[in-house]
Amino acid sequence: MASITLKGREIPLVYTVYEMKQIQEEIGPLGKAIDTILGRNPENKEDMSRFGGADQIGAVAKAIRILGNAGLEEAGQEPDLTDKQVMRALKPSDLLMMINSCMDAMNAGMASEIPEKEEEGPVDVTLEEMKKKDGKAG
Repeated sequence: MASITLKGREIPLVYTVYEMKQIQEEIGPLGKAIDTILGRNPENKEDMSRFGGADQIGAVAKAIRILGNAGLEEAGQEPDLTDKQVMRALKPSDLLMMINSCMDAMNAGMASEIPEKEEEGPVDVTLEEMKKKDGKAG
């Protein structure tokens, strides 16, 4: 699980469909939101001239607040982050690291892992281990 530290406080970052919806409502459609968080021009992905701009900084703060409050809530803590609190806790040199942490959390949330169905009856443990080693489990 991705996490960040703000003023000495460990903040886990969680991304589920609920946070996806919040990001789309507060920043924009997912593709545009990601471009904004990364500081890219959505019309030209090679153009990074928006990096460090007000739109990007605001989007990063919102993403950290959304993902961080989700992580705090899931950890049984008070989801009390605000955009202002997030921005006040960051130095400009922290921006890239925070962006990477947000993207790591979003990528982890987008990864689809369907739990394997338990087979009923006897299981050949040796065969299962061989399948795992070959990457053919499931």
